[in-house]
Amino acid sequence: MSSRIVVTGAGVISAIGAGTEEFAKALYAGQSGIGLHPLPGLDGEPPVRVAEIRNFSPEPWLGNKGIRVLDRSARLLCVATQMALSSSGLQTSGGENDQNLGLICGTMFGSVRSITSFDWSGLTDGPKYVNPMDFPNTVINSPAGQAAIRYKLRGVNSTISSGLSSGLYAIHYAAEFLRLERAQSLLAGGVEELCQESFLGFRKNSLTSAQGKMLPFAPDRDGTILGEGSGMWVLETEERARERGARPVVEICGFGSAHDAHSIQSFNLRAEGAVSAISQALQASGISPDAIGLIVASASGSRAGDKMEARALVNIFGDRLANIPICAPKAAFGELLGASGALLAATGAIALSRGTAPPTVGFIATEDGLCLSASPQPIHGEYALINCFGCDGNNAALVLRRWET
Repeated sequence: MSSRIVVTGAGVISAIGAGTEEFAKALYAGQSGIGLHPLPGLDGEPPVRVAEIRNFSPEPWLGNKGIRVLDRSARLLCVATQMALSSSGLQTSGGENDQNLGLICGTMFGSVRSITSFDWSGLTDGPKYVNPMDFPNTVINSPAGQAAIRYKLRGVNSTISSGLSSGLYAIHYAAEFLRLERAQSLLAGGVEELCQESFLGFRKNSLTSAQGKMLPFAPDRDGTILGEGSGMWVLETEERARERGARPVVEICGFGSAHDAHSIQSFNLRAEGAVSAISQALQASGISPDAIGLIVASASGSRAGDKMEARALVNIFGDRLANIPICAPKAAFGELLGASGALLAATGAIALSRGTAPPTVGFIATEDGLCLSASPQPIHGEYALINCFGCDGNNAALVLRRWET
């Protein structure tokens, strides 16, 4: 069996759009999903700048049945899963199709809002008064489990929590599952909800932007802005896709990961882990740095995080870096935590299929001489590097290749 792993379907929902077409249209138009919104539970406080999916309603994709038992994270993941299944042609609704079809989900906090609400109810009202219907949502793998139940995904069901890199780890885990011939088709990606718990945690640790702007690699950047969303891919072996007559979009070529073992809340400016992750991804792909035609950056406006990533890129690409188009799409849809890797990968796939890199929202200048732009840039090459680096020390990198028949 060939070890080539391809992407044949995708689902994306974020603050800039639902569905890959709407998401791509907003990306290339330079739109931003960041705005002033009141967060539930922050009573008495002014609205905060976040990338929230406003007026989110899952009914257009999921219908009305069974919605009440799903919390926000599960709803987001189920919507992205429905989109991915539909676009791949594998499964458009719940049914007993592929018994080996499974789901790998990456998330940083999971259904943290449901967890804290359930616990708080037990503490204030007493254990006898907690709602038993809320209990299934109080485990971090609840969204993945709910999606599997809804779409009768009887294969492997795993949740990976590795900080901001979770979504990229999930894609790699699924790809390895396929290469080991333990499945022929899998769903993989990530999900993260926006809630007061995660927002306050980041704000109290001075990780969010005081000026309310996300400015990746900019000299005056001062922090990130949180968002929410979900991105899912259908991954298959090349043979399986050919048998079904499915048309691949991109090929997953190589992955690398490394932990800085430096701190759980600050970036290692020496960038050793990031350099190692990128080097591993290139080696696993069997290519040199010269083959990369696009870099989708992890940059989120963090002073230390963006500096670390820029240093890692210089170490890997040297003088050629000034000629490689870079986009930092978090400026459009926010820092999605565990879902970031999935949406960064989706951005890379869209860019490769179009042959142009999307603009970086709000870009004016960079102090590192990187090739960012406020306008789309042409891509010269068939490979894209996707970076996803976290302040907890987790560093992951993925190489994608534009699919050629």
